[in-house]
Amino acid sequence: MLLRVVLASNAIQLEAARRLHDRLGPVSWGLTILLWEPERIQLNTADCRRWPVRLHARPLSYGVLLPWAAIGLVRELWLSHLSHAGRGLRLLARRARGLSLLDDGLDQYRSTPKAIDPQAFAAHTPCWLFSDAPPFRADWCRRFSCRELGPLYSAEDRTTRQNPADRLDPSLAGGTLIIDSPGLERLQDRASELPHPWVLVPHPVAAKRSWSLPLQAGDRELRVPPETLLPQWSGTVLVGESLMLLAALRLCGGESRVRLSLPEDVDPQLLTLSQAAAEERSQHMTMR
Repeated sequence: MLLRVVLASNAIQLEAARRLHDRLGPVSWGLTILLWEPERIQLNTADCRRWPVRLHARPLSYGVLLPWAAIGLVRELWLSHLSHAGRGLRLLARRARGLSLLDDGLDQYRSTPKAIDPQAFAAHTPCWLFSDAPPFRADWCRRFSCRELGPLYSAEDRTTRQNPADRLDPSLAGGTLIIDSPGLERLQDRASELPHPWVLVPHPVAAKRSWSLPLQAGDRELRVPPETLLPQWSGTVLVGESLMLLAALRLCGGESRVRLSLPEDVDPQLLTLSQAAAEERSQHMTMR
């Protein structure tokens, strides 16, 4: 039996895997196995139907799969990069008969990517990318055979992102939504300008959390996908170096004020994209 192995370590990779799976359909030649990290992502009912066979992304799981790969039975491996990968994953990638790369977030817009090492993969490897801003893709993407997954965030789907189960408390109107991400630390000395109540959404990766100011009475911390809050938010939105900057600029209504705060060493290509997206939002809201 041949295997398709799909590795998803964060919400962006998972969404990329969903779209690619739905486009290609289930395999007719074998079995698909999803490797995922339960500490970082949550699967929904549809995911469980897509991938009935699932393993946690752990060294033991790679150990189970390596004998299959060693005899050529891993026909496809979907993954985003090998940054910080252990020996098991690297061996699996080396022995898989075919690789496809999945979008991981902002790297396609960085002239020097943070996670993926393009030279670690063969030229013309299929690379499936979200299509939010193709003109701003970095030159390194040309090494691969880039294929489109469609936009992840667009102003047109603002209403479809709203979930009645995530309806915001009206008392939060006019407050500040803080989407924790690198760069927001630069706004902390101007905290007096940010109206309360604050709603803090911590970054899912602890090492990337930048907001350290304590919450006050009436403020809240919500551990939910920020994109479910943005379409209904009315007030100020803070976001840093995260794919959420595109979500905020495209999903927030005209009653929200979006403030971007990027690190001083932000990649020039990403800075250009951020400025263009902010200008696009400004023009759109002016026309409305």
